[in-house]
Amino acid sequence: MKIIDFKNASCKHCYKCVRSCSVKAIRVKNAQAQIMKEYCILCGKCLEVCPQNAKTFVSDLDRVKYYIRSGEKVVVSIAPSYLGIMDYETPGQVVDGLLKLGFTAVRETAEGAALVTAEYARILSERQMTNMITTCCPSVNDLIEKYYPSLVRFMAPVVSPMVAHGRLIKKIYGEDTKVVFLGPCVAKKEEAEGDERTEGAIDAVIHFGELKEWMQSENILLSE
Repeated sequence: MKIIDFKNASCKHCYKCVRSCSVKAIRVKNAQAQIMKEYCILCGKCLEVCPQNAKTFVSDLDRVKYYIRSGEKVVVSIAPSYLGIMDYETPGQVVDGLLKLGFTAVRETAEGAALVTAEYARILSERQMTNMITTCCPSVNDLIEKYYPSLVRFMAPVVSPMVAHGRLIKKIYGEDTKVVFLGPCVAKKEEAEGDERTEGAIDAVIHFGELKEWMQSENILLSE
C-alpha cells in the first residue's frame, strides 16, 4: 500500500523532491517522479517541498465517515500534539467537537504511552539489554530497520503508544470497535495498516489537517 503517491499530471520535473530526500527513495522514470517503497521511511519531507502539490497522502477519512454512518462503535485516539495544533480554549471543546462528528468516545493516546513507559521500566529492571533504542516514531524505526540493520537488536521490543492504546481501547470497548488514530504524522498510517506485527490495533488514521477540513464542512467551530 502506498501512503504517499504522485499526481503525474502535476509533476513538472523540478526534481526538488529527489534532492530533498535524505534516504534517496525517489527516482525519476518516464519523466515522472516515483517513490520506491522499499527505501522510503515516510518522513513526509517530499510532501512539504513539492511546489506543485504533486504529492498526495492516501486518506482514510472516507473510511472513518463510513464507519460512523454504518453505526459502528468508533473510538478516536488523539495524539498529545493536539494541544499545540488545534484551535480551542478548553480540552472539553475538542472532545465535544469530535463527539459531534459521530465518534462514540474520545481517548488520549497518552493512555497508551503510560503502558509503554511501564514496559520500558520492566525491561530496564531486568538488566538484559545493555543498550536500548526507544522511540515512538515509525520513521525512525524504519530508518533503523532499512538502513542500520545491525542496530535492530538494540531496539526496545515494545510497541508504540498508538498501537498499545488501540489494543487497550478494543479491550475496553470490545474487539468489534473501530479505533481511529488522530495525529500529525503520515508515517503512523503505515505503522497501523502496513505492518503485520501491529495489525489489527488501529483501523484508520487521520491527521489534524483532515480533521480541520471535516469540521469546517460540518460547520463545527471548536472555540464555540
